[in-house]
Amino acid sequence: MIGALVGVIILILIILAVPNLSYFLSILSSLNGTTGGQYTSTFHVQGGNGSISQNPSIFNSTLSISYPSDYATLRNFSLNLINRDRTAHDLSPVGVSQIQSGQQHADSMLKYGYFSHWDVQGLKPYMRYSILGGTGFVEENVAFEFTTFPTYSTVSSVERAITNLEYQMVNNDSYCCQNGHRDNILNQFHNAVSIGIAYNTTDVFFVEDFVTDYAGINSPIVSGGDTVNLVGTPSQSLDPSSIQVFYDGFPHSITTQDIRSNFSGPYDQGTFIGGVLPPCQSLFSCSSYQGAITVQASTWSVGSSSLNIRFSLGDFINKYGSGVYTLYLIQGSTSNPEYLTSISVFVS
Repeated sequence: MIGALVGVIILILIILAVPNLSYFLSILSSLNGTTGGQYTSTFHVQGGNGSISQNPSIFNSTLSISYPSDYATLRNFSLNLINRDRTAHDLSPVGVSQIQSGQQHADSMLKYGYFSHWDVQGLKPYMRYSILGGTGFVEENVAFEFTTFPTYSTVSSVERAITNLEYQMVNNDSYCCQNGHRDNILNQFHNAVSIGIAYNTTDVFFVEDFVTDYAGINSPIVSGGDTVNLVGTPSQSLDPSSIQVFYDGFPHSITTQDIRSNFSGPYDQGTFIGGVLPPCQSLFSCSSYQGAITVQASTWSVGSSSLNIRFSLGDFINKYGSGVYTLYLIQGSTSNPEYLTSISVFVS
C-alpha cells in the first residue's frame, strides 16, 4: 500500500466493577419486536465492493443482515486468530455464536459511516444482543482500518487488515484503551464470539461480540406482567449468588454526527438501581443492596443441570418507569464476579 495513508481506530468496552441488572417486559415499541429473539432474518450478500444497500437497522420484526460474499472465509480466519491468541495464553478456544449481533453492527457502521459501540438507533451492544435473541453475557470489541485509496478488493487484503486489528487489540491495547480489548479477547469465561466483518474498498469494520453463555436460558424471559423467568438448562454447573440491575433511558435515534461528537468512546452499563437476591429465610437479618432497590426472588433453584429463578420487576418499574432494564446474573466473589447474563428488557 505504497503512498497510502493507513489508519487504525479501536474502541473498547469498559466493564465496571459495579452491580448490573436488567429486565425484560415488552420490547421497544418503535422496534416492533418481541423478546427472546423472535426476529425474522433476511440475508443479503454484499456486492463486490462490500457496499450495503439494505437497511441494517432493527425494526418491524425483521432484520436485514448483509454478509460479504467471502464472509465464511473471513469469519473462520478471524476465529483462528482469536483462538491462536487465547491458546497462547493457555485459554480454551471460543466457538461461533449463533447470535448475529456482530454482523448487524458491522453492517450498520459501514452503511451509515460511523464508528462507535452505540448505533444510529441509540442501542448499546447488550441491547442489540438481547433483541437478537442472546441470553448470555456479551462484551464488545469494535475496530476499524481505513486507507486513502481503494485497497480492500481481495480476501487476502481484508485478512491483512483483520490480522493487524487483532494484533493491535492484543498487543498494543494499553496505549489507547487500558487493555479493554485484550481483556475481552483473553477472558477465561468467554466461550463464543459473534464476528462481524463489513468492508468496501477503503474501509474495514471488525466486530467481536464475545459471549459467556453457560446458563442456557429459554425464552420467553417475561410472563405474567412483570414476572421474570430465568429458566434453562446450563451446560456446566453454576452457582449464581445474585442478579444486578442496571437502567438506561429509552433509546432514541442518534445522528452520525452526534455519534462522532458524543458517542465515540467506551460505553457503560447504565445506572445501577438495585438487585435480586435468593429468598431470605431469616426474620431478622436479610441481605440487601444498601441505598438501592432489593428484591427477593420468589424462586431460586439452581442444580447441576437446571436453572429456575423467578422474580418481579415491579419495584424497579414503579420507581424508574419506561426504559431499558438489564439483568446481570452473577456468580463468584464481588471482587471478581463472573457475569452469566446481560439480558436487556425494554419497558415502554
